[in-house]
Amino acid sequence: MLAIDDLRTLFRFNAWANDRTRRAVASLPEEKLYIDMKNSFGSIHGTLVHLVGAEDIWLQRLNGADPGVFMTPSAYATWNSVESKWMEVEAGHAAFIAAMPDGTLDRTLTFHNMKGELVSQKVWMALQHLVNHSTYHRGQVTTLVRQAGGTPVGTDLILFYRQHGV
Repeated sequence: MLAIDDLRTLFRFNAWANDRTRRAVASLPEEKLYIDMKNSFGSIHGTLVHLVGAEDIWLQRLNGADPGVFMTPSAYATWNSVESKWMEVEAGHAAFIAAMPDGTLDRTLTFHNMKGELVSQKVWMALQHLVNHSTYHRGQVTTLVRQAGGTPVGTDLILFYRQHGV
């Protein structure tokens, strides 16, 4: 199990990498965000909705909800709406991590996954997974931004460590 300070560092990294990704996306004309680039979620927009949707659903689960409903590109049809939701979710994670009492990391979350199956896992596993999942999709966004003619940025964990003296 990770220590709480390690998870706080991972979430500072996640916020830092998300911010850098948002700036890379903003280097493109907005219309390029909606072009189907034949990736897992079609467009840059679709990939971002998935990334933010996953961070959102995990935040809801961590706060005791069992939502079962994932964000959709049609509900967040513009870059501004995705970015606004992303900032809201990120603030929610920061608040959760900051206020996490002792014993939270080893608590068991029980919820329905997106297939409707009842699953359980430890909070520390969910938190570590969330950052890993976001890292994976930020990598996809970096490639898509480059292919669309934008300016990608590095979001590697080691770069964060070096820049922040961790």
